[in-house]
Amino acid sequence: MKKPGKFANSPFHREGRTGEKASLQPQNPQSPKDEFFSELVKTGRPNWKKAPSAVKQRYNGIFMILFSIPIMALSGWELYRRMEGKSTKKVQEGEIIQGKEVRKFDEAEKWQREKNSLLFKIFGRDFFLDGFTSKTMESETHKDQKK
Repeated sequence: MKKPGKFANSPFHREGRTGEKASLQPQNPQSPKDEFFSELVKTGRPNWKKAPSAVKQRYNGIFMILFSIPIMALSGWELYRRMEGKSTKKVQEGEIIQGKEVRKFDEAEKWQREKNSLLFKIFGRDFFLDGFTSKTMESETHKDQKK
């Protein structure tokens, strides 16, 4: 009597087994009999009102991924240039008053505008600004101690 092998019950290992081999023939997937797909095949244009929710979600996900690639690339490139010192943030240097007269800001006004900006409140001081580097600007504590 033959002793059963350790893989006797495994469907993947057929050592010591006799009999016919299991043939794995791929079955053709059933094409969906949905109005959306039949109309898409006929016209070549999707009618999103008839689309199943799973198709809409997948399309929306793919669209969002493809839409975000250029945004990520551009912002990453700008951050890289900012860190290398090849690019600086633009600072408002003046304002247009009545008519077409331009009033230039002095350094204190420029700094006040930057300090009140939304990006400054979220991320803090940007040391890569022209004229507002860590070497040229004094910290707030040093200003208070001098007074």
